[in-house]
Amino acid sequence: MAYEDIFQQVAQKYDLDWRLMVEQCFRESRFDPLAVGAATDMGLMQIVPATWDQWAPKLGIYDPFDPESNITLAGAYLAWIREQLAKVGRVEPYWMLVAYNWGIGNVLRLLQSGGGWQDVPEIRRDYATGIILAAEANALAAQIAPEKAPVHGV
Repeated sequence: MAYEDIFQQVAQKYDLDWRLMVEQCFRESRFDPLAVGAATDMGLMQIVPATWDQWAPKLGIYDPFDPESNITLAGAYLAWIREQLAKVGRVEPYWMLVAYNWGIGNVLRLLQSGGGWQDVPEIRRDYATGIILAAEANALAAQIAPEKAPVHGV
């Protein structure tokens, strides 16, 4: 199954934007299913081992380097993050992306202490806004010239 199909299926299941997930994958691993990051984060969506160990058994998946499993876990985790953020009134996608990248605990502590977007470290803000802008650019490009392949990392 092509990555695009996996992203579309997972995004539909968890009510996520599949283009956002594709751009996030590009930022995380450059679409390398065997990627291992500096913090031992794994696979396409660069899932940290603790998150994998917590979520994989719930989802019945076993291989963090299998693209479908990795994307599935990322989708479930993003949906859960979105639920946690909705409880504190932050439903915007950029908060969900920052929480994925920086950690949900860091984001919730920041929000509970009265912090806002300007208090998020710049590297984390850039991560989220870069993904959102690239996803929007690719969605627009698909409308204008659907026969052209998207350019990731715009």
